[in-house]
Amino acid sequence: MKKLLNIFSLTISVAFAQDAASVASVQFSGEGLSDLETKTLYNYFMGELEKASDGPLLAQETVDQSVSSLELTTTDCFKKDCLFAAQDATSSNVFLAGTLKFSKSKYRVKLYKVDSTKPGKSKSYRIRYKGDTDGFITELEILAWKVMGKEVPSRLNDKRKPNQETMFEQIAENPWAQRGAVLAVAGLGASSYLKNTAGAAESQKKIDSLPAYDTGGIQAHTDSRDGAKSTATMSLVLTAASLAYGYFTGVFTE
Repeated sequence: MKKLLNIFSLTISVAFAQDAASVASVQFSGEGLSDLETKTLYNYFMGELEKASDGPLLAQETVDQSVSSLELTTTDCFKKDCLFAAQDATSSNVFLAGTLKFSKSKYRVKLYKVDSTKPGKSKSYRIRYKGDTDGFITELEILAWKVMGKEVPSRLNDKRKPNQETMFEQIAENPWAQRGAVLAVAGLGASSYLKNTAGAAESQKKIDSLPAYDTGGIQAHTDSRDGAKSTATMSLVLTAASLAYGYFTGVFTE
């Protein structure tokens, strides 16, 4: 009987632990850093995430094994469907995944979060930091608290270091600025397309209205029509290319 009670108690404990471990996180996909550097920085993030979470985190080894064959891991897919599939595989209430890049003396993090309390939705968080590694680590630790919707401890806020990005860099890499630039180019292209299409049609009308013997006038309007058509085609290509760039680089999904 005592043995049965022990087994029952162990089963209940395991089940409770699984329920409590409602937060799962996959190690950041790194670029521009060694695997060891990426893992070390990720561990700083996880250290604060554990403090910010109401319950214990799902063991890293368990998470890694659960998502190893999913597109999230095999193709670095961070679309909603890929995130939801990983969340289901880990049976977690909150699932986190993201990228960590280092280039041109600048750290960039993009973290994705899906939460079972907000079905069908994902949220992204960004860090863009230029400065020493200690300053970036502090930003990572602060991010952990923000992701969990908790107030950032004063011990972290007090040791923040200024981001050394210039004003131009901040504007150039701002998602809204990028989106505005893409839409502006697309808008100019569309406007040019409409204007030149109308111009080509007007030239064609004039060609049709001229007598056959007015070869000089016909040729002049033909050249004008063909030039307008060529410009309209290039404008349409520019519009399509700018929108495609925005789509494939994620400008419209930030």
